Amino acid sequence: MTRAAQNLLLILLGAAILWITLVSGEYVNYVRPGFRHPLVAAAAALLALGAAGLRREWRGAGGDDHEPHDHGHGGHGHGHGGHGHDHSRGPRVAWLLALPVLAIFVIAPPALGSFTAARDAGRAAPPPAPPADGFRPLPASAGPVDMTMGEFLGRAHEAQTGDLSKLEGVPVRLTGFVTPSGDDERGWRLTRMKIACCAGDAVPFPVRVTGVPRPPADTWVRVVGVWEPPPPSKRHRTVVHTLRARSLQKIDKPKNPYE
Repeated sequence: MTRAAQNLLLILLGAAILWITLVSGEYVNYVRPGFRHPLVAAAAALLALGAAGLRREWRGAGGDDHEPHDHGHGGHGHGHGGHGHDHSRGPRVAWLLALPVLAIFVIAPPALGSFTAARDAGRAAPPPAPPADGFRPLPASAGPVDMTMGEFLGRAHEAQTGDLSKLEGVPVRLTGFVTPSGDDERGWRLTRMKIACCAGDAVPFPVRVTGVPRPPADTWVRVVGVWEPPPPSKRHRTVVHTLRARSLQKIDKPKNPYE
């Protein structure tokens, strides 16, 4: 790989990052939205480095056309050219850096879905910690309460190990994608992935759904239902909580697919 190709690859990488960050918005499939500005800064740095390198190469190439090739030193010159080494080329393995560019422009990997969530289907996610000042009181209105999956699991665990009335009978509305359940499990699972930094540390937040037919896997849905307390024998165990559904609505994938 020549130095010009290396610099061109830096420009392509920077352009790819800008594309998914400022144009398509697909960067949220891989990292949290808060990384938008650092990604733009990194892309700008790659573009600047690549452009500066190309400019230096082009100027150097233009200057070489006017330099004499024999300085009267027996053809050896002052450089290392006489040793047969070409230091202007990088290793061929450097072309692997083009793979992320191809992946972004050609494949555009989607957000994590049911395949990833199903790998952890055999165990329940640990309940998220409640806020420092505790969960806010639920409204007394009869309408469903919108909750994130994390809040629902946290409230369900708090009610399961304490006062069931804190959540029992309260209609809630949850949003996630459909994940098939195990063969020995009733219903199906509604899942949302939780990330701390990027898709590499994603943890599935599943809820078992009963009472409505299962849509196709990876379908994004909004489900309204009520929490079904676990049996007394499981009151103090980490379980996959159950939502007894009353209605289901298919929706488009949210702009930010993670919590």
